[in-house]
Amino acid sequence: MKMKALVLSPESRLKEVCSERCRVLLNEHFDVSWNETGKDYTQEELAELVGDAEVIFTSWGSPGLTEEALNQAPKLRAVAHAAGTVKSLVPKQIFGRGVRVFSAAPRIALSVGEYCLAALLASLRYLPTLNDSLCKGQWRDLGLKGRELTGSTIGIISASSTARAFIKLLAPFQVNVLIYDPYLSEEAAASLNAKRASLEEVMSCPIISVHAPKLPATERMLTRELLARIPDGAIFINSSRATVVDGPAFMEELASGRFFAALDVFEKEPLAADSPLRSLPNVLLTPHIAGASVQGHLALMEAVAEDVIRGLREEKTSYEVSERMWEVMA
Repeated sequence: MKMKALVLSPESRLKEVCSERCRVLLNEHFDVSWNETGKDYTQEELAELVGDAEVIFTSWGSPGLTEEALNQAPKLRAVAHAAGTVKSLVPKQIFGRGVRVFSAAPRIALSVGEYCLAALLASLRYLPTLNDSLCKGQWRDLGLKGRELTGSTIGIISASSTARAFIKLLAPFQVNVLIYDPYLSEEAAASLNAKRASLEEVMSCPIISVHAPKLPATERMLTRELLARIPDGAIFINSSRATVVDGPAFMEELASGRFFAALDVFEKEPLAADSPLRSLPNVLLTPHIAGASVQGHLALMEAVAEDVIRGLREEKTSYEVSERMWEVMA
């Protein structure tokens, strides 16, 4: 007999995160109850639906599985989130109930890694600046000569899933990777083809990429003193969270024009129309879309569905979240 599965996402969301192959996969392995209401469920509706659910599939917009909702789901064995962090989706207590938790964050990490690589290559060759100059009628009169990525030294802040995806994509360029993460051992760093380093060392690299999650411990961790270490001519990429950086100090350093930044995240989003960032020539700005790609989003529910099936067969999983992972998630 197939296990009963509850898919919380309405059709409008499923079109984004669930491919046709995924729908076939779910129907093949589970007795699926699809959300046909045309909207996200309320907490009250969720409580009425979870009684027989053994697996619950969620995504952006899905209601959180509160203690009250979990109390109504005695048969629940797994929760699979076709999106990123599960910190606000499930309480820590869920692990004590023996419920397994899965997140598609590692699949999103691949999209973010590709964004970081694209932003880095564009920045090294001054593509945003040159495009703007050419569109204004200039031709090779800026005195700019691009740099190659091959053989460069790159400082990575946090060994998160996005950082790991980025590091893998950097491999063909034979770069030297220094990584700061207080939870990363020398051996684990070596397995990533990286060297463990202090935050001061990483912030002194000619290329710096921030991948730290939003946690109390990471808030404003890049202080004025650390930002002053960024070398002239460096490239600074932030695709994680803006709150990791001391905002006013960062603006002062950036406004000096001594280094280039590619920023996908901001303290207040959408970015204000009068933000001084919009007028700086040494900044590449994107609207928090590093993790958004057509293929990446369509693969999210399929990725966790396949992993749930592996987990139920007692096979090795790739997207499962442990209690320890939950604690350090954004």
